[in-house]
Parts: sequence; structure tokens; C-alpha cells
Amino acid sequence: MGHVQAVIERAAPWTLSARASAAPWRRTWLPLLIILLFGAALRLLYVDAPLLDAHRWRQVDTAQIARSFYEDEFNLLKPQVNWGGVHGYVESEFPLLPGIVAVLYMIFGPDETWGRLVVIVFSLGCVALTYALTRRLLTPAAGLAAAALVAVSPAAVFYGRTFMPDTLMVFFSLGALLGFVDYVDTRRTATLALGSASLALAILVKLPGVLVVAPIVAVLWAHRRTINLRNPRLLLALIVPALVAAAWYLHAYGIYKDTGLTFGIIGTTKEYPPAVVPGPWPDAFPKWSSVALLTDPSFYTTILSRLYFLHLTPPGFALALVGIFVSRRLASRFVADAWLLALLAFILAAGAGNVAHDYYQLPAVPIFALYFAAVAWPVFDGDWIRRTIGSGWSPRVALGAALAGIAIMSLWQSGVIERHFRPDTLDMRTAEAGGAVANATDDGELIVVVDDYGVNSPMLLYYAHARGWSLDARTITAPVLRGLQYQGARYFATTRWTEVQREQPDLVMYLATKRRLALPGAPPDMALFDVGVMARRTAQ
Repeated sequence: MGHVQAVIERAAPWTLSARASAAPWRRTWLPLLIILLFGAALRLLYVDAPLLDAHRWRQVDTAQIARSFYEDEFNLLKPQVNWGGVHGYVESEFPLLPGIVAVLYMIFGPDETWGRLVVIVFSLGCVALTYALTRRLLTPAAGLAAAALVAVSPAAVFYGRTFMPDTLMVFFSLGALLGFVDYVDTRRTATLALGSASLALAILVKLPGVLVVAPIVAVLWAHRRTINLRNPRLLLALIVPALVAAAWYLHAYGIYKDTGLTFGIIGTTKEYPPAVVPGPWPDAFPKWSSVALLTDPSFYTTILSRLYFLHLTPPGFALALVGIFVSRRLASRFVADAWLLALLAFILAAGAGNVAHDYYQLPAVPIFALYFAAVAWPVFDGDWIRRTIGSGWSPRVALGAALAGIAIMSLWQSGVIERHFRPDTLDMRTAEAGGAVANATDDGELIVVVDDYGVNSPMLLYYAHARGWSLDARTITAPVLRGLQYQGARYFATTRWTEVQREQPDLVMYLATKRRLALPGAPPDMALFDVGVMARRTAQ
């Protein structure tokens, strides 16, 4: 181990010097291009699939906001969901991704594939920025190693083509860190401005983007320490993003106070305000940790298992661990250490959210890629390959093919195809149910739904191209339905009619007085009723 560490420190010292960046690009542009093309090929898998794969609820919520911008009102300050009545203004992150996609809808027409393609562009940007950052901190060969891990990580591949903002958060986090790293080296105002803007966007598109502040502060402290605290440019570059982010989330909280609708930024998901539905809400989902959770060994094994198989692959995980232990004296590993500690604090604080959503750990991929690169750099270094394996193109092609084979095998063994892409098990039932409801109802009428996903679900409403409210069989009582009729509900639809009959006999008796509509081609256990409108709805 000591010999390995000595080799690493000699060959790939972690430094913020511009020396690494000044190395000839002609030696790395081609392998970087190959890595990007390979990563693009993986991310284009099933790119035209409907939004019915893993985490479809979150994807459809994002897609619905884009659809609302396209069809209703293009106002980035007022994102709308389809499960909040006429205008479901919702507390959310800054809707940059839905806004970009809505613009593409306006140019090319609505197609969810645009959402996937936009995320793919940002995901490949993550690969390139990981290369650039690691090149600055280590060497060009190490930059290629880090980029390769991000390119083939099963999690980075899948979430690098899902209609969700998490990849954008990672992209802007890397851009922010790279901008500040470059500034302490070169004192270029332009890169500081880019870093500051990226920091603001990282936090705006997803609140955990604030985690990148930890490595940024570590960089600033390590270089000139308190002198940086008196640098007005640096202070401005940190304060302005904080103020912008604070202003947005205060605005978002104001929306929540007005409507009671939230993605869980501050409020609790899977519930409605009492003015809409009184509750109770047995499935309300706070994302924070509890003593019981933090003392449960399965919490830690779950996170470690995801890191091992999904986020890093077994070879990547093993080499990253080696990098953590054998690179202790490398001058700038504090950058990765600070970011990793911030991520661990987030996982421990928001334990319930991290258990429920594996994409919460997505920032771990570029963080561990830095440690991975400190060990794996030789197989991406032309001089090492020439000395160790042989000169010419044949050894490089053979090594590249072997690495690609390992990557594909790791991707397959991770289970991401079966559990996340789900090409053979997409939830087509929801799409079929939504199509049947759309064909049987009048456009623009509000619908109360009980679908397979429960309270606040956008699923059935999205595929019915409708708005309304989404409840479950325990909360949809006869008085609740009548109350929503007074708020403009015209229809009641469910994909769980048997469960509704069992749980709510009074509601079933009430619906027996209403007209049940035929649903040709609908999946089993569906029901649709025209319940009429007790009062004309007004804008909410």
C-alpha cells in the first residue's frame, strides 16, 4: 500500500496549479471524445420510451410543468402541476428544465423525448466537466479516468436521460467548483463569474446543489485563507448566488402558503390543504431522518449497496476506496473530502428521502470519481500504456475494448436495465387508462382521480391530458367528492374501483346516483362517472 501511495503522489499530485491544464490537449481530446460518444450511446438507450420507467411520478411531474408552460402560461415564476385544480401552482425548485423543454415544444411540437434529450446534453456536460476539474486537480490521464467513471456509472447513465432536474444540479455543481478552482489559480474574473452563476443555478434547480459550497469553501480556505475573506469579488460571487437562491425558495414557500401544494421542498408531500381535502394523510412523506432510521443497519447497507452496484459499479467502488486510503497526502484531495463530507451529512439528515430515492445520491458519482482517478489514471495514460503494454494503436484499442466490456458488464450486473429502464415492464396500464379517460371526457373539465399511485399523483391525469385532484381509496369519501364538485370537479375516475368499493361504501352509494360512462379499451378495474358540477369553478 505504501508503494502504491508513493507512485500516486509522484505521478499524479493533486494540485490547483495550471500545470495540468497546460498539458497538450492533442494527447487527450481523442480519448475524451471516445468516452463522450460511449456515454452518449448508453444514455440513448430507450430514449423514446414513454415516461413510465423508474421514478415515473417525478418525471411526469416535471413533464407536466413543461406542458403547462407550453399550453397555459409560460411563467417560470409560477410552475403548475395537474393535481391541484384549475391552476395547480406548486412549491418547487426553479423550473429551468421544464422551461427549456417548453421552448423546444414551441419550436418542434410537444414530445417527451425532448425532455430526455435535454438531460442527455447536460449529462454529457457532466462527463466533460468532471474531466476538466480532475485534469486541474490531478493530471490529464486522471481526468480521463474520472470522466470514464461518470460516463458509465449506471446511475449517471439512467438519470442522465430521465425527465428530472438532478443531472442539471450535478452539472452546475461541477461548473461552480471548476469556476472557483480556476479563479484561485488564475484570478480571471470571467471564470469566477461563471462559477458564481453556476452555483446559483445548482441550488435553484435542486436545493441539494448547496452541497457544492463545501468544496468551494475548502478551495478558498486552502489558498490564501483569510485573505479570500477580504476579497470583495469572491464575497460577491458567494453572496449573490445565496441571495438569488433564498429569494426563489422564499417565493416558492409563498406559493405553498397560498395553495398548499408542494414537491416537499419545505412542505410535506402526499397531502392537500384542509380547504381542499381535510385528510388525514397516512402516507404523508417527510424526508428527514429519525432516531429509528439512523439506528437501523439496513439504512446503511441500502446506501452502500447502491454505491457499490448502481452509482459506481463494483470496480469503480473498489478503486475509489483504494484512492481514499492511499492518497491521504495528496495536496488537494481536500476538495473531494469536503464535498464527500457534505454529501454524507445530507444523507444522514434527509435519511428517509435518501432511502426512498436513489437519485438523491447522484452527486456521489463525480465525488468518488476524483478518488477513483487517483488510482485508475495509469490505464488512461499513453506513456504508461506504451511502457507497460506496448507501443502503437493495438494495445490502446485492446485496452479500450476491455474497459468498454467491463463497463457494459457492470451496467448489466447492476440491475439498472431491469429495475430502472424496465423496457419489458413499463407501466402501460396507466397510459392506457389515461387514454380511455381522455376519449370519454370533455376537454378542460376537472377530474377527481384515484389511480395506482395515490395522493398527489400526476400519472392518470397526465395521460388523460387533464387537471383535477388525485387521492387514494382511504381519503376519497362522499363528502370530499361533493366538496371538490363545488370547486369545479366534473368527473370521478379510478383505476382501483374494487378497492374504492371496499373502502368507501357511502361514496359508492353516492356514485350510484350518477351516470357511469363507458370506457372502451380501458384496463380492468376502471370506473368513470360524470358527477356534474355543483358550482361553476373560478380561477384558483
